[in-house]
Amino acid sequence: MEKINCNVIQDILPLYIDDVVSDDTKELVEEHLQNCEICQRVYHETKTDLENDMKISAQTKESSNEANDLKSFRKFLKKRKIKTILLSIAATVICFVAVFTFMNKHVTYISYKDAGITIVEDNKDEVKYKTNIKGNYRWRTSLDRETGVMTIYFEQSLWEKYVSCIFYPYDHLHDILKKDEIKEVYVDKDGTTTTIWEAQEEEQKAYLSEEHTEPLG
Repeated sequence: MEKINCNVIQDILPLYIDDVVSDDTKELVEEHLQNCEICQRVYHETKTDLENDMKISAQTKESSNEANDLKSFRKFLKKRKIKTILLSIAATVICFVAVFTFMNKHVTYISYKDAGITIVEDNKDEVKYKTNIKGNYRWRTSLDRETGVMTIYFEQSLWEKYVSCIFYPYDHLHDILKKDEIKEVYVDKDGTTTTIWEAQEEEQKAYLSEEHTEPLG
């Protein structure tokens, strides 16, 4: 058999080392290696290089997997952080709505004594008085046009008392128009009435001598 050139054997060595050659080629390479020191050296060098390449490839793949795992973990943490923030915002909104609803539904009746009503002005057209109530409040009135008697009472929610007054403070002043009424009384929760203001006897007679059936305003 004609001797095979070393260059040919050396070209085949990578395939031989990877064990992807036919049995005949394998036998041919092994026979040549037994009798050629140069190719034996090249064989060991090539085998070492291929093994090193495989190790580097495995390490690179492992590093890549670790990097991907780290990236996935960071992505997971980011999503979890966003989810936590959204849940916190939702919980805060729900709590705020619940507190707001409760504080607005919890309305207390303000007694005449707690209202602290004081007349500050009394002229020919109107009477002006102020209250000493802390915070905002609401009031309800009812005017009997025939008798000229106006009834009024104040009530206040927890929200008005403790929160809204912080952002919208104002002086609580009320006007009594003498042309529309001759007496104003405050009604407590138990039905007790207290006179806030009452016109002079002459003004009362003048008012009652006229008809007052038209709507106010």
